[in-house]
Amino acid sequence: MDTKTRIRTAGIYIPLLTGTLSVIGSGSILYSIWARRSTKLKDPQHRILGMMSIFDILYSINKALTFLTYPSGLGVPTFGNDATCALQGFFTQFAYATGSYNLVLSIYYYLIINKGMSKEEFSRVWEKVLHGIVVICHLSFAIVGVAIGLYNPTPAFCYIAPGPYGCKNDPNVPCPFETTAPYFYEAFAQGWIQVAYVGIIVTNLLIWVSVRRQEKRMKKYQTQLEASRLSDMEKKSSYARSVFVQSILYVGAFFLSWSWATIFHLVNWITGVSVPWITLLINTFLPLQGFFNAFIYARPRYIRLKKKNGHMGFRQLIKLVFLPDDGRGKSTVANQDRNSTLRNSSTGEVGSDRNVSKKDSNMFKSFLSSLNRKNNREASNTSVSVTEPKEKTITWSDNKPAQEADEEEGKTEEGEDTNGDVSPEGSSNPAVEEEKSEEG
Repeated sequence: MDTKTRIRTAGIYIPLLTGTLSVIGSGSILYSIWARRSTKLKDPQHRILGMMSIFDILYSINKALTFLTYPSGLGVPTFGNDATCALQGFFTQFAYATGSYNLVLSIYYYLIINKGMSKEEFSRVWEKVLHGIVVICHLSFAIVGVAIGLYNPTPAFCYIAPGPYGCKNDPNVPCPFETTAPYFYEAFAQGWIQVAYVGIIVTNLLIWVSVRRQEKRMKKYQTQLEASRLSDMEKKSSYARSVFVQSILYVGAFFLSWSWATIFHLVNWITGVSVPWITLLINTFLPLQGFFNAFIYARPRYIRLKKKNGHMGFRQLIKLVFLPDDGRGKSTVANQDRNSTLRNSSTGEVGSDRNVSKKDSNMFKSFLSSLNRKNNREASNTSVSVTEPKEKTITWSDNKPAQEADEEEGKTEEGEDTNGDVSPEGSSNPAVEEEKSEEG
């Protein structure tokens, strides 16, 4: 087996690993959104991320099964045929919507930060149109490609190419799309990706300019503004910066995953040669976007939970990030830990500050009662004729009885257990809303 064949074989089988990782990543995002659907599906950001994850799963599974869909007999160990090759081409084209949804997400961030558009207005005016354009266009291209026989083998996957494989090097074999395949590739695939590149770069530059302008304005007037006004500006500036950082991370994952396909296209356009090692990089990195997105999506919530629960390990925090909340907005993992602690305290395995406090207060009250009884006996047994003033009875004079104090303490502990992701019903806390918007 020569070097070129080894590279082609690696390019076919590596997606079995990278595609699986991406399915796990995108699947975890979908699970987290669905588990908290009562709140997250009301947010356009999570709906966009959900659609991006669905298409990424389609693409990743499609790539992972390349060894089953790529036609056999082309010099590499595969098990497919012309029909499965066309099927892979269809799902590859349809799942190119993943790249387009990166642009949709950047447009959403731009309208929210720069234009001050509300989520409700975005949902009403923009969201349905953008979803419709992305889904309808990519589905239409995928159907047209199958109908005209556009999807043929490249060195390591099936997509837009002259067919059959190697026909350009054999003048005796008819070679449909020999001259037109690059134009179809530009119109169906790279044209959309290049539009996404430009749109993503422009929108994120404008977001960065807006964030910098807000920060400069805040520094300029921080000595002249009232404390409440300054605090409001700081919150807005912090929120804008966090959204910008999140947007840049998604853009980084997009460029790292999709830039190799653009390089392959440019080299093929200029030289007319399909370079095998670039194909290897495409099959390695393109299926990984969902894997990268999962870490970016989890990042804001992980940071918040790490600050609140510094004693927890990485695995516990990851469970808190992705597992659903119970009806009161508390993580099921946190509730399990809390219930375990309470059970241990009730059986005496672990000491409880509240139990110790109750014991101490009861012992002290018993001591005061015995002291009062002793003073009363001494006063009744005295033989002095002059009436002496009665000693003041020592009483438990705290503002609240010990039992009520313990109950209040219990309420406070219970309130601290919430993870802050879901605000109480009817709450209008802007910090909570910002945290919810920042996630993902």
